[in-house]
Amino acid sequence: MRGIDKEELVLLKFSEEEAMKELKWKHSKEFEYKGEMYDIVKTEKIGNIIHYWCWWDHEETRLNRELTELVTNLFNDSPQKAQKENQLISFYNSLYYNDINSSSLSTRFVKYALIFHYSESYLSIILKPTLPPPKC
Repeated sequence: MRGIDKEELVLLKFSEEEAMKELKWKHSKEFEYKGEMYDIVKTEKIGNIIHYWCWWDHEETRLNRELTELVTNLFNDSPQKAQKENQLISFYNSLYYNDINSSSLSTRFVKYALIFHYSESYLSIILKPTLPPPKC
């Protein structure tokens, strides 16, 4: 399976209904299940059960938890709020290349950017119309 030992993979089995209800899809080959991120290596359908052979992505799971914790802490009023905001800006800058000096970023911009990025990660799949439009 693409150079990965089968022993290193996790087998997750779902009915189609369970898969639709339980899995939060990032894209066609990656989903979140019970707070853990998985990359699909192989899919099999046996009867009405879907078998996903997955790579358990511990690193992305950890990053998602850190981001959730930082965003949660950012919106809680606490004595450490300024420190949390600085940590959030630092974390955000570590994820993306940015020509903007982080000290010039307003807290409002960072909050908006993170909320937008975070919410975009968990939207349902929206298919765009094909381009160009068909000729009649």
